[in-house]
Parts: sequence; structure tokens; C-alpha cells
Amino acid sequence: MKRTALKIAYIGTHFHGFQRQPNLRTVEEELIYHLRKLDYIDDLKASRFRIAGRTDAGVHSLGNVISFQSEKEVRVNQINNSLPDDIQIIAWAPVRFGFKPRYADMRWYRYILFEDDLDIDLLRKTAEVFKGTHNFTNFTKRKQKTTRRTIEDVVISQPIIDENERNKNNDFAHLNKTYNPIFVDIYGESFLWNMVRKMIRVLLDVNYGKLTIEDLERLLNPKEGEPRAYIKVVEPENLILMDIEYDGIKFRYDDYACERFRRYLADNLFNFQKTYSTTESMLKSLYDLTE
Repeated sequence: MKRTALKIAYIGTHFHGFQRQPNLRTVEEELIYHLRKLDYIDDLKASRFRIAGRTDAGVHSLGNVISFQSEKEVRVNQINNSLPDDIQIIAWAPVRFGFKPRYADMRWYRYILFEDDLDIDLLRKTAEVFKGTHNFTNFTKRKQKTTRRTIEDVVISQPIIDENERNKNNDFAHLNKTYNPIFVDIYGESFLWNMVRKMIRVLLDVNYGKLTIEDLERLLNPKEGEPRAYIKVVEPENLILMDIEYDGIKFRYDDYACERFRRYLADNLFNFQKTYSTTESMLKSLYDLTE
């Protein structure tokens, strides 16, 4: 009997999160159903089925991890042929019997910002405060036994925008702002529930003057007995679990599986572009009709 870890990519749009829930479509439920269907696992306890983490409804992934043991040789593309297109296995690794994907060395999350008037220098200055070990009790949805977490790094970057593309539709400059995203990449060993999305909210609140950096420092160092602060989470749709790393484990990416998921993403993008073009045409025509 061999134990295998699988790296899972999925678009979270049509899932009610990762964790199994009665009568709802979830990533975990789909994985278990198809692994059972293909006779890789039967009883979850006997197969020691484990997951690295639970993403919320709407959150995407390029690197969540599950593991299980099976008498059957794992064939990534056989499983992918059974799975729906919006969830695919892109890499695998043989692991020791006692491997638990929950205990990772590093998790990497990316949140993509599209808001107007973001001061990238201020965002970077604010992000520096998050680095290191802090008490993140104010940054989780529920009370947990241990709320101290270590943020290894927060990297804020902005893709270079082609000025020719930017100026193509000057009549719709207000729409073009959405094509100037800022990436917030957050690295840490583990995260609390909603922690990343609350961190992003505070980054934005400091940017817009709703909070100060001193306020953030107080949120990260709450006094004993102090009631937890309320921090509203940002939308889940812009969050991607990019990768999870483990000491001594090197995942083997399957070229065919990765290309298959790339084609799925490209098809989705093309459909979005068609919808955008149709909407843009209607908008422009409405301006023309009223001139």
C-alpha cells in the first residue's frame, strides 16, 4: 500500500468552499466521490484521507494538497478524466506513511486588488508591519486555541501595463482602471480562518485613511481580555491559494494535466472576453444613441 500526495487546482466560483457540506457542491466532496468511483479509496479512515486546508466559497487554488493511501497505482490523468473541468490534479508526490498535509513548511496566498487610487508605497509600508510573529486573534472569524502566526513575507507588486492597450478606449477610461491590478502575495507556515482576507481589508483601510499603521500595530498586539475587533473580510473571488510546500517533498508536475487546466482557464478567459466585448459594445452604442 502506497501513500500519495496530490496537488489540486480549482476555480472556486461554483464551489461552496473546499470542506464537505451536506447537499452542497464542494471540492472535497468531488475529490472523494471520484477517488471512490475509480477504486483508489473506499473508507476514508482506512485510506487515511487528509487535506492541507479548507478554502472558503469562491476562493481558487493552484496548490492545495490532499493525501491518501491506496493499493492502486495513482494515475493522475485517469483521475482528471473523471473529475469535472473546474477541478484538476496538476502534480503528485510519493510520501511517507505518516505524512499529514496540514503540517506544511510554507503556504503562499495571492490576493488581487482592483480598487481605485491605491498608493502602492503605502501598501508596502503597511505590509511590513504584518511580517514576523504576531497575535492574529483579531484577524480570524472564530476563537482558536492558538492565534499566534508567523508571516514570512508580504510582497506587493503591480504588472506593467502597456500604454497602447491602456489608451485604446479613451471613451471608457473609467472602465480601464480595472486592468491595473495589484498583487499581494503573502507567505506563511499556517493561517487562521479568514486571516488573509482580513489582512487585505486592513491594508485597504490604511490606504484609504480609515485606519493608521499605529491602529494596525494595536490590532496585532491586543491587550489581554480586550474584546476582539471586528474586521470585515474582503471578497473571496480575488483570492488564490498559489502553493503549499513541504520539507523534503518535491511534487512532480504532470505536463498533460497542467496543459489541460491551462486550456480550461484560456477557454474561460475567452468567454469572459466575449461577454466584456458585448457589454462594451452596448455601452458605447448607448452613448452614441444619446448624443
